[in-house]
Amino acid sequence: MGISLRARRHQISREELSEATARAVLREWAKVRPEHVARDWARLLPAVTAMVQRGQLHAAQQSHTFMRELLGPEAVAGGQIVPEQFASQTPDGRDAMKLLGQAAPRSIGAQRRGFSAKAAMARGAAFLDMAVRTVISDTGRQADQAAMVANRNVIAYVRVVELPACSRCIILAGREYGVSNGFLRHPRCDCTMEPVTRKNTPTPLDATDLFESMTPAQRRKVFGEAGTKAIEDGANIASVVNARKAMAEVEMHGETVHVTYAGTGSRKKKRPPRLMPEEIYRQAESREHAIRLLYKNGYLR
Repeated sequence: MGISLRARRHQISREELSEATARAVLREWAKVRPEHVARDWARLLPAVTAMVQRGQLHAAQQSHTFMRELLGPEAVAGGQIVPEQFASQTPDGRDAMKLLGQAAPRSIGAQRRGFSAKAAMARGAAFLDMAVRTVISDTGRQADQAAMVANRNVIAYVRVVELPACSRCIILAGREYGVSNGFLRHPRCDCTMEPVTRKNTPTPLDATDLFESMTPAQRRKVFGEAGTKAIEDGANIASVVNARKAMAEVEMHGETVHVTYAGTGSRKKKRPPRLMPEEIYRQAESREHAIRLLYKNGYLR
């Protein structure tokens, strides 16, 4: 079976909650005057923090509802989460007011560096948008996982990724993890998880499924021109994405080329780097040559 409709609705509801909370916070930020950022934001901060904490509470409550709707009688096989506890601090243990308060010095600092008032306030807004969406999403995932760990019927979870998504999330799509394994995410990540039980065995879209469903423009935006071409030629998606994490410029055969150390061991071991897809296509004399280089550099197997 594929991802359940309840799981997809849960994901959409989480996204909508994150967006609505962020918009509410940004409406308050819009009241801050560029010439009085610190004073105005200090005055608004208690109410803004309360907004975010309400969003966190709703995110945790959604988790409780989701587990009951998805698993039915199986949902009571263990302890129940206490939603209020997930709203007492940010998911990484920081004080919410201190986190949100960082918007003011970011804006003030930008003005001091010569940014226009509008641009400086936009920097503060961008930080708040990222921080609020991340806090709400992470709180929801934290509650989801706590509910799964507490439920004796849940044996694992699968990562649910929906487009649009970044390359890092796409390569993790559909993977199954132990119920207590940490959830890999990045700021503003909106991926979710669906519990696996003997009765509920989801099979959401994996990286290949997602790539096949993307338009050419979406592929280029996420993987780049050369990365997209390499994948279309049969390269492993994860290999292409991970290669970019360790990309570097080196001198080879008298010219500067882009290489990666991902998959070769540490640089200290003196193992030869791999060519990046961009370099493979630049050097290849034909498609057959490119495919041979993709094999040679570990993008195909």
